[in-house]
Amino acid sequence: MDTSNLLADSDPAVRVCAALGPAQVDRPGALAVLLDALRDPRTTDGWFPEPLPGLDGWFRFTVLRSALALAETFEEVAPRAVAIVAAGGTSLTDHERGPILLRAFADGYAPTRPLTPAQRNLLRAFVDTDEATGGIAGNMLWFRAAGLPENRDGIAALLWPCPPPRPAPMTLPA
Repeated sequence: MDTSNLLADSDPAVRVCAALGPAQVDRPGALAVLLDALRDPRTTDGWFPEPLPGLDGWFRFTVLRSALALAETFEEVAPRAVAIVAAGGTSLTDHERGPILLRAFADGYAPTRPLTPAQRNLLRAFVDTDEATGGIAGNMLWFRAAGLPENRDGIAALLWPCPPPRPAPMTLPA
């Protein structure tokens, strides 16, 4: 049944459950509710004292999966997706980072197609957090599935094909 009338409920958990409904008449409204819930995934996880039957893992995983599926383009979910990856160690490979990566590169990476700004931002978040989280090596299978390099240097080369110019050394007047 259509749950669009509950997308404006005062309880955020009710809004999200309505957005998870299978018959979305208000796709943009449902997506906005899901993305709003992903602003603070830990709070979203705490809405239910016990895991909900039929859901795999934390509630935020279902919210993220649904947002990624509901979005017509990666750009619609990119700001939240990048924030999840940039959060570093709080992101889980098979339930968050991997699905985000595959959604960003739904058709696979092709060197003949330039990266979109959203794809660049996502890869930059992986590179920026990699040293602390091992996010690229820990997601190697997902990077491979997306057709991307499987290491930090390979990803960085996509972002910065030429090393940035170094500033000329300063010379002090004699």
